Amino acid sequence: MTRPVRRIGLYVNRLPGFDKSGFNRPELLACVKTADACGYDSFWMPEAWERDAFTTLTELAAQTRQIHLATGIVNVFSRTPALLAMSAATLDEISGGRLRLGLGTSGAHVVADFHGLPFRKPLTRLKETIQIIRLLLAGERADFNGECFQLQRFKLGFKPLRSNLPIYVAALTPKSLQLIGELADGWLPTHWPRTALHQGIAPIRAAAAHANRNANDIDIAPFVNTVVGDDVTQAKKIARLPLAYYIGGMGDFYRDSISRLGFAEEACKIHSLWQAGRHKAAMQAVSDALIDAVAICGTLTDCRRRLDELPTYGATLTLVPIPQHGTVAEKCRVIEALAQS
Repeated sequence: MTRPVRRIGLYVNRLPGFDKSGFNRPELLACVKTADACGYDSFWMPEAWERDAFTTLTELAAQTRQIHLATGIVNVFSRTPALLAMSAATLDEISGGRLRLGLGTSGAHVVADFHGLPFRKPLTRLKETIQIIRLLLAGERADFNGECFQLQRFKLGFKPLRSNLPIYVAALTPKSLQLIGELADGWLPTHWPRTALHQGIAPIRAAAAHANRNANDIDIAPFVNTVVGDDVTQAKKIARLPLAYYIGGMGDFYRDSISRLGFAEEACKIHSLWQAGRHKAAMQAVSDALIDAVAICGTLTDCRRRLDELPTYGATLTLVPIPQHGTVAEKCRVIEALAQS
């Protein structure tokens, strides 16, 4: 049996308020240029409450040649669908057709507390946002009458480079997975056990079939926290913080998702400890079993072997983080090495 071909992408794994290493633009540029040179499929730039994704990706577009550049992710509350379409079409033009638009709903804390907006009908807003972006990128008038948006008369004042610019969705819930099957080009699961990817792929495929779409055209692109190190215990320690942070501090979505996928008791404990302000205890409550399920930690050889296994679980594109520790040269060497299977 022929092993499926592994595609690999790169992302920034930053936790605002907890990452003490700071953001280093020259370092980011060096890492992405390395990924570009050694054949990475794409680079994904997050956006939370630090630097915005589109501006950063524009700088990278000017200094890279073939790597695709993606928002990983931007939320559908802080920008209107029209502005998202304008920004995406503009950056796609600047990059020569290399943009992928990663979208998500974010959560009530970010949307209400940071952006000052009501967190209402998130899935409806996500669906309508995608529909409006599709209309505008196709050069059509945005005559749209939805539950969240009512638009009329306007269309983009220039012809986008691509009308079929890929739209990926970060989704965890059953209804959001169905939305991917209906409308999106890719799924971006985060902290999803790789052996359970089929549990997310199944509803995507079912919804795609119902919408008369080819499910094989939908990219399955999990973010897989990959920590390379000869000291496996230390590598797993590094992997504990993102899990505790997301399960405990990012609303209920990740706690509920991890619970549905077999770690209910552990997820509840992590969430309770984090909410009580006991962050170190929450990290300690993250078991090796959970780390092994959603992350990849170990020697370079072990990490490459496990990355090679991702397509057998259904991943068509595996996204790994820029290493958090080491010099720029050391980080670039890890990026180069992980590209080799």
